[in-house]
Amino acid sequence: LTPLYELVKEVPCSSVKKHYLKQAIEEYTSENDPCKCQPCQNGGEAAVEGTQCVCYCKPYTFGAACELGTLVQDQPGVVDGHWSCWSSWSPCSGGRKSRSRTCNNPSPRGGGKACIGEQRESRPCEDEELQHFRLIEPHCFDLSITPTEFCSPPPLLENGFIQNAENSYPVGKNIVYACRHGYSLVGDPVAKCGSNLQWQVGDRYCHETSCLLPVLEGGLQGEPWKPVYEIGERITLSCPHGMHLEGARSVLCEPSLKWSPDMKTIQCKRPVPSVKPQVTEPKCQPWEKVHQSQCMCKMPYECGPSLDTCATDQRTKRNTPLTVCKMHALECMGRKYSLTNAENCKIPQAAEIPCGSCRSWEKCDAQSNSCVCDEDGTCEEGGIRICVEVSDSAARRTMTECEAGRLKCQGETVTLVSIRPCDVQNK
Repeated sequence: LTPLYELVKEVPCSSVKKHYLKQAIEEYTSENDPCKCQPCQNGGEAAVEGTQCVCYCKPYTFGAACELGTLVQDQPGVVDGHWSCWSSWSPCSGGRKSRSRTCNNPSPRGGGKACIGEQRESRPCEDEELQHFRLIEPHCFDLSITPTEFCSPPPLLENGFIQNAENSYPVGKNIVYACRHGYSLVGDPVAKCGSNLQWQVGDRYCHETSCLLPVLEGGLQGEPWKPVYEIGERITLSCPHGMHLEGARSVLCEPSLKWSPDMKTIQCKRPVPSVKPQVTEPKCQPWEKVHQSQCMCKMPYECGPSLDTCATDQRTKRNTPLTVCKMHALECMGRKYSLTNAENCKIPQAAEIPCGSCRSWEKCDAQSNSCVCDEDGTCEEGGIRICVEVSDSAARRTMTECEAGRLKCQGETVTLVSIRPCDVQNK
């Protein structure tokens, strides 16, 4: 059930009245605490009914103090401990006061249980909650002030609310404004009902405190990636393999709700060849990597974004969703795979691919945080050259992964015939 003092609301000075009612209930409860009663015998429980102490006896015991009869379930002679009443509060020392009680009403005997709870209690001398009410509702304490005049409801705050709203606002009443989540208060949060029945309120407004998701272009990748960022949060930037970051490595959500530095000053670039002759590294295939100045097979997981396909493992005869790069990498390591119909595998659609894994013919859609077709792309990074059949044409054509991907984006049916150019026979 709701405590009685919580029912005091929507009346003048309700917060102060609720505070005093709570104190009065606590005092009444302590005045009628069974700690003032003599202990009952044979494990009986003391209680106060009206102004009289009574004992509630255990089965097969009776009498005013449960002194008659015989205990059946409990061991005779076992007495559980009970607390004495709290002592009076001590004088204030260092801004605090204390009180104590003793486990001797009765003391535990014969293996009985000790008292449960704290033996000592301490609290501030001046109630902090009461101090707060003196500031917010001074008219509730000065009895010479009898509110007979009231202000109209206080002005509204856009994207905010009044913390201590009431039905009426007498002269001298203070209110406190606050802002909803995602906004912070700028200005004075306190307004007062003046003697002229007008609100004395300063300039204040709720200021938005979050930056929107930035647009990352040119291969830029960000971490963490989420719809909204609080002021002071950062996004760490990086580039795909083979490109380097030019500009700041992170951007900050500033109080202006803009990203700093400007995203236009940050981009991913391919490294510029050095003027001085360097040790020439071998030019490896996309499914290879350089190791000790030699090309060696990549592991499939080391492949970057590539055209999806479906292939059959010649050893296990299982269909596996792969990419052109991963299939080359597996064959490079001696595994044998053959292409099969795409329907035999579950191949992810572009909308299912998160930003950061987009292929060269796709771009990131910041609103959905997924990859979409890049209709304005130029396929500068063509990828691996493959052999395909387009739509209903039986003629086979050699093109790059990017060109095949763009045709798919345009609604063409592109069937992968070989992961190599048409004029190169499969191994």
